[in-house]
Amino acid sequence: MAMMSFAAVVSTGGFSSAAEMLGYSKAAVSRQIAKLEQSIGVRLLDRTTRSVTLTPAGREMYARCARIVEEVSEANQIISGMVSKPRGELKVNAPVVASLFDLTSIMPRFLQTYPDVRLFVNLSDSKVDLIKGRFDVAFWMGDTFDSSLDSVRLRHYPMVLVASRGYLDSAGRLNVPNDLKDHTCIVETHISKVGEWRLSEDITVPINRGPLTSNSVRMAREATLEGLGISYLPRFLVEDDIAAGRLEPLLPELVTERIPLHIIFPRGNYALSKVRAFVDFVREEMRDEDAPASGNVLALASAI
Repeated sequence: MAMMSFAAVVSTGGFSSAAEMLGYSKAAVSRQIAKLEQSIGVRLLDRTTRSVTLTPAGREMYARCARIVEEVSEANQIISGMVSKPRGELKVNAPVVASLFDLTSIMPRFLQTYPDVRLFVNLSDSKVDLIKGRFDVAFWMGDTFDSSLDSVRLRHYPMVLVASRGYLDSAGRLNVPNDLKDHTCIVETHISKVGEWRLSEDITVPINRGPLTSNSVRMAREATLEGLGISYLPRFLVEDDIAAGRLEPLLPELVTERIPLHIIFPRGNYALSKVRAFVDFVREEMRDEDAPASGNVLALASAI
């Protein structure tokens, strides 16, 4: 109650407006602020007859408690069945190559649809701890990895083996998948295991680690363009390179693996209106043309 009163006074700019927002008397809100200041031993607000301003300690307190208060408020609304409109800050982690998934165009459309939501977007190719990292949702390419998370599969992307023409002229071309063991391989750890590549449901082959191992598909692509070896990447990332002749696809008749893109979030977060709205919106925007419409409810698959 004390933190809620403090946050309400700051966000509304006064005790009267805070009392009206919370449904309490002005005196009750004032008592709660005084109680909070007494418990921590510092003044949080400077009060005059005309204004209320934050002290330095008050600014620090508000920065730390505003998000907590917002989530508590929405949780209370959910429990009482009163949530009808997504609002508040939504923290999202997305791959560095987010533009290739159309995420950079999808997110502005989401904000136009839900103007009361504020997006904080972080770009990273690393595994993200959504709880410790305080992200509400994240996009993840490949198999999901944490049993404390829920996931929704958005779509699949075909994989492709590629190398530069210069590398292949020097090292030779592949005739069969097992030829990979005699080649230099650029390993991207985000979407494949170190030491093997799964080319199809029935074909998994051992590979040799070359001079570069990275969790970045962009770095793997650049190294492949420079002729450092063979890489195994989502085809959309190198489609233009293949068309321009900078890279050559290998064993195209055998490579049929498709890698999934998921949106993942802490278990139970789908109940939050802002998370539910974002997940539903992105899933519909990214739906494969041959996939059925999602409707209003998503079936969640636990991440493992």
